[in-house]
Amino acid sequence: MFNRHCILFLRNNTKNKFMSSIIKDYTNESKKDIPIVKGLPVVGTIFSILLAGGGRKLHEYIDKRHQQYGSVFREKLGPLDAVWISDPLDMKLLFAQEGKYPQHMLPEAWLLYNDTYGQQRGLYFMDGKEWWKYRQILNKIMLKDFNINLIKSYNTVTNDLFTEWENYNGQVIPNLIADLYKLSISFMVAHLVGRAYDECKMHVSNDVNCLAQSIQKVFQCTVKFTVIPAKTAKLLKLNIWNDFVCAVDSSIDSASNLVSKLLSYSGGDGLLNSISNTHDIPIDMIKRLIVDFIIAAGDTTAYSTQWALYTLGLEKSTQNNLRKCLLDTDFLECDLLNNILKEVLRMYPLAPFIVRISPNDVYLKNHIIPANNLIIMSMFTSCRNRKYFQCPNEFKPDRWNRQLNNKYYGVIEPFATLPYGFGTRSCIGQKMANTQMCFTIAEET
Repeated sequence: MFNRHCILFLRNNTKNKFMSSIIKDYTNESKKDIPIVKGLPVVGTIFSILLAGGGRKLHEYIDKRHQQYGSVFREKLGPLDAVWISDPLDMKLLFAQEGKYPQHMLPEAWLLYNDTYGQQRGLYFMDGKEWWKYRQILNKIMLKDFNINLIKSYNTVTNDLFTEWENYNGQVIPNLIADLYKLSISFMVAHLVGRAYDECKMHVSNDVNCLAQSIQKVFQCTVKFTVIPAKTAKLLKLNIWNDFVCAVDSSIDSASNLVSKLLSYSGGDGLLNSISNTHDIPIDMIKRLIVDFIIAAGDTTAYSTQWALYTLGLEKSTQNNLRKCLLDTDFLECDLLNNILKEVLRMYPLAPFIVRISPNDVYLKNHIIPANNLIIMSMFTSCRNRKYFQCPNEFKPDRWNRQLNNKYYGVIEPFATLPYGFGTRSCIGQKMANTQMCFTIAEET
């Protein structure tokens, strides 16, 4: 169901051979100096991004920099000093050299909050051997074949929301993104408890509503720290820091209350039961892992679902074709639906940037990045590059159809779009997210 090239990425043996064959050709070649965007001392080019629209426009700003400086350049945006890359081959080379314990960068504000308040978090905040231990355990649970019995619970989730929307009688839905946050969290609850969802949904409805509001606020505040260092905001007691702390406090409290209630339903056929039956995970760690899963799912799938609904709303012919396909095909097997979601995630990637910090020098096609540098893969730029996709700014689900040679019809380089990342640190919830988004699109259509 989910992206076929992502399935390949999850097979470690294939990945190792694939990556080894790539890197050996580039380690001994002569390299060029990395272009550097000139800026002011300390703050770098922070005023340029402010003039361009701030953190919300960072992907467009960096895209223009790639047009100016090429596929690799270095730029310091206030507290963010990074090497930015957009060539899929360079991305492959980076992944090939990331090692057993890939290290990514967490938002400064999130780390500062955890340090300030002694907060321990889940998988996303782990590194090294601790991360590897729990990632290996959870891979066996979260990346296995989809439990079809969950469809009944998913039906309940979408039916409840669509019943609310029918009350608007065709008028504009005033709080669409807030509703999609609730939808994402409700899907996660349904996935956790399985067939017990009908029984527990009223018991947790207040927690879901509070969590939807607070998660949205957390990510809205996080974007603002792109141009204002979190440490500075905290030191000066700025409203942005206070708002962020309140939002994170609320999200963690609501998610913790939600998980505590859900644990009483852990004997069913959902994800929570599978994790609880894993003897290697203590109960306090289960809570930490699930809390972060819920918070992460609330934001990412909400915005991607919004883009999918928006895009389909502009494409009446695609809607009609999809409706016809779904009359004859289960949504899990519908190629058109799968292609639509691939195309939405290409045009509006879940993460416009993927970040790594390598402890060793990284050899790219034409450059060497010294050890311990922040490296940011510009996915928005690669996803919209005409070298890799025909008519990149146009919504064309058919580009993902397979030809007789098994290549995609309108995709020159599939690796240019990585909606769930790549390799051992790829999104562990990718299968769940893809299923939920496809299910919502299918039901809405």
